[in-house]
Amino acid sequence: MQMILRPASRNDVPAIRKILTPWSDEEPSLIDLIGGLFDQESRPKLLCTVLEADKSILCCSIWSRDQNDEVRLHALGFAPAAVQMGIDVRFLREEIIEWAEVRVSRVLVRVPQSLATPVVQCLRACGFIFEGMSSSFVPDRRPRVRLCKYFRYGSLPYSRVMDLLHEFLVSLGCEVRSEGEGFGYRIRGEYRLPFVFSAWHRITRSGNDIIVHPPARVLEMHELETLFFPLRVDGRNEKPLFLPLEKKRAKSLIDMPREDAEQDSLFGNEILRPYRRIFANTITYCYPTALKRMRRGLPLLFYVNSIGIVGSGRVEDWHLDEPRNLYNNIDEMGYFDPEDVKEHAARTGPLAGKVLLIRFQWYRPFKRKVALEQIRKLDAGFNPQRTRALSLGLFQSILAQGNP
Repeated sequence: MQMILRPASRNDVPAIRKILTPWSDEEPSLIDLIGGLFDQESRPKLLCTVLEADKSILCCSIWSRDQNDEVRLHALGFAPAAVQMGIDVRFLREEIIEWAEVRVSRVLVRVPQSLATPVVQCLRACGFIFEGMSSSFVPDRRPRVRLCKYFRYGSLPYSRVMDLLHEFLVSLGCEVRSEGEGFGYRIRGEYRLPFVFSAWHRITRSGNDIIVHPPARVLEMHELETLFFPLRVDGRNEKPLFLPLEKKRAKSLIDMPREDAEQDSLFGNEILRPYRRIFANTITYCYPTALKRMRRGLPLLFYVNSIGIVGSGRVEDWHLDEPRNLYNNIDEMGYFDPEDVKEHAARTGPLAGKVLLIRFQWYRPFKRKVALEQIRKLDAGFNPQRTRALSLGLFQSILAQGNP
């Protein structure tokens, strides 16, 4: 299924009202906000994005850019079908990608408590964190849950992750103390709720891992990358992955750069797409390689034969198996020609007969393609015929050319 992410139009207002009815029932002022979406005075400040499929609106958001680097999310709504298919999370991630394009520093949202369970699950899956609740302690006025998504740009070496965590916890109002190979932290006494006693939590190093406790568990780098998207954590000896795709498969899987026209923007003169194609399928397959350093969040570059590198993404998860088993266990395999999948299986060695399946997320089309000729100016011996690991330097140079 192909979906379109685009700015709302006046014709979408009835569908927007319907999707946001649970929110407007709790906050009647939202009805006026929806009614003023297309007023000349409010339009430059108030924006609405929708996700459309088969002429139906599946998701919508109403938001404004209160300051140059902050967004306030006034309402977020999903059709039941969108929640069932997991499109709600996909929609919000696409919104986050668009906000990251204009270097927003954070997004704030206050959710009516009655909607908290479904909406907060989606928000947390996209990197929003709980920051408190507001309540008037009046029976007919229900509290609202406040959440925030922070953005951090560029990359961070793994050696500096502890510094980032320390800085972030202090900014949230925690007191922090050094403890051996790490530090302890807790909410400052003046910020704690009545009758709540805050114990010390700890973040420590254990070999190459960072441990958060209690309860003791390894902090995965993709967790931080989601919290601070578009942050990228560069692990030691980690190499991004280059994925070649045939044009036919690419057109059914990812959106491509469009360099042929001036495009209007939700932000005035800044260049953003007026709409983006979104595909329900987010898996691809390739020759099994570079498995030793595979991890969730590993950066990906998508190369389309005869076009060039068209965008970047990140690994969500992966499977290594024979094509027959992949078709038996993964529903989305129905998108692909079985014979083509078999062609990508290893022919010799310990992985003979197996294909690497990658589920990706956070796909971002480049502003302009990076053709093979440009890549070979950076690496004269570059071969685009097979999945391969890239040096970090080459990866960063390609990103710079695709998003100048």
